[in-house]
Parts: sequence; C-alpha cells; structure tokens
Amino acid sequence: MPKKSPGKPRRRPAKSQRGRKDTPAALVFFAGVAVAAIILFFGYAFFYLPDQKAPKTPTAQTKAPAPAAPAAPAPGTPAPAPTPEKPAASPDTPPTAPAATAPATPAQPEPPLKAGSPRLTIVIDDLGGSLEQARDLLDLGLPVTFSIMPNLPHTKDVDAMAAKAGMEVILHQPMDAHGSAPQAAGTLRTGMTVPETAAILAAHLAQAPHAVGVSNHTGSKATEDAVLMAAVMADLKGRGLFFLDSLTSAKSVAGKEAAKAQVPTLSRTVFLDNERGQQPTLLMLAQAEKEARAKGRAVAIGHPYPETIAALAAWDIRRDKSIALVTLSRQLKGN
Repeated sequence: MPKKSPGKPRRRPAKSQRGRKDTPAALVFFAGVAVAAIILFFGYAFFYLPDQKAPKTPTAQTKAPAPAAPAAPAPGTPAPAPTPEKPAASPDTPPTAPAATAPATPAQPEPPLKAGSPRLTIVIDDLGGSLEQARDLLDLGLPVTFSIMPNLPHTKDVDAMAAKAGMEVILHQPMDAHGSAPQAAGTLRTGMTVPETAAILAAHLAQAPHAVGVSNHTGSKATEDAVLMAAVMADLKGRGLFFLDSLTSAKSVAGKEAAKAQVPTLSRTVFLDNERGQQPTLLMLAQAEKEARAKGRAVAIGHPYPETIAALAAWDIRRDKSIALVTLSRQLKGN
C-alpha cells in the first residue's frame, strides 16, 4: 500500500452567511425610533408646554381689547374739538384739527414769582390770517399772548387753537389812524356814538370768544380821542376785560380813560420788529429785558414774521432767566 505523502493542511470551510440573523439592523431601526421619540418629547416639553402655561396675550389673530377699538375710527367719525367750529367746506379743515390738538401745554408753565422779580410779556399782533403762523408760535413753547385781528380768514380758528393750548388771547381791535390810508371794515373811528362802538366791539369779541382783553391796531387818532376812548372803556368795564395800549401815539389818552372807568390797563414798552430781521429783533428783546429790570415790568409787541419767530426761538435759549416771562393778565395781577 503506498505511503501517504504529507499534503497541504486541510482548510476549514468558511462559515456560511446563510441563516445569519439581521439583529444589528433591527437594533439600528429601534434605536432610531427611540431617538426620534426622545426628540419629540423634549421638543414638546420645551416649546409647546411653556406656551400653554404662559399668560395669553393678544396676537395678530387674537381680538384686541375693547379700548383699542377707537384706534381705527370709521371714516365719517368727526375729529376732536375744535373741528366743529371750522366750516366743513373750508380747504383748511384737515390741518385745523391737528393744530388744535397740539400738545395741551406747549408753553412753559409760569413759575411762582419771587417778590420784586421783574416781569416781561411778549405779545404777537395781527394773528388770524394764517394757521401756519399760529402753529409756529405754539412751537416756541413760550407763554406768548395771541393778539388776534377780527374779520380775517382764520380769526376763530386761531382763537380756538390758542385757547386749546392754554395760551392767552386778546382782541386786536382796528382803530382810526392819522393819515389817508384806507381803514378796514369794523374800525373804531372818532365821532362814533356809544351804541356804534359797543356794536362793533360785540361783533368782534364774538369772533374771539376766549379774549380776556383788547388792544388797539393802529389807532394813533382814535386813542387821542377822549370821547371814543371813554366809550370803549365803558364797554370793556361791563365785560370784565382789560386794555393794552399799543401806544401808537405819544398823545394817547387810553390809559387815562381806562383809569377813570376802573379798567385794568397796560402800555407797550417796546416794538420788537419795527425794523424787520432776526438781529434787530434780538436787540429789541435785549432792550425789553433792560426795561423790565429797570422798571419791574415790560411789554414787548411783535408780529408773526418768520424773522421775529426765529429771533424768539434763539432768544429763549440764552435769555435772562431771572426775568419772569408772564401773560398780560399776570402782569396786571402783579403776582
């Protein structure tokens, strides 16, 4: 029998892949499901639950509280007062309401006056022809007295605007002047009777119902007439109004007749803008301060020129704060 020769070592057959269980794939699947469940749970806990517990606030889809409803008024809803005073057909109706609803107290409040402290009043004449001029004055934030002319396009509107903002109003009554210049309708003239004088004043004061006093527009001739001034003062006495003499004539007897009728009265100290311009007006404001310090009080009269308003704004920044800026009424009360 032949002898077996040693051969190559016998290899063990490799294990068949058949029948192998897919355990790793199943584990991966279930692990993935578990991770997804955990993520969903924590997402629910951190994002959904806090929203459920948080106090409910109005959102874009939540009904707004009842007070917010007026924020969108119906197109036909009337604007705040004093819009009803404005004629509906007037082209200036839209701007009038905002102007009248300007800040309630644009002027600086008048502080208590120290005993003996000087006082200064700023009066702006010839108002009533422009709403823009009135707004510019309100924007100054100073207690300026509004001297309003009668029979102008916006006499009533400016009166309402000033009163709404807490500003003092007086009627700037046209009066007879020397010379041949044409006189405006409703001018008080020498030779008028007492009833004629009273009728004109009544008609004009009705246009400025918030007026607490009257001043003269021009009037160099009228204020020299004792008879006419006596009739004016008698009417003002009955209405409880004061008189400011613009002092357009050195021969004015308005103050004397006011004293006879026991009507409170003041006279103009300086005109601010006889020479129109910002620098000349600033010089006159400095003069008004000087007069106030020397005499205890002063009244400065200007006009609603852009240069005058600009000068007042610049002056207010560096003016002498030891001089109290007050209304005419407070000048007369002396406190």
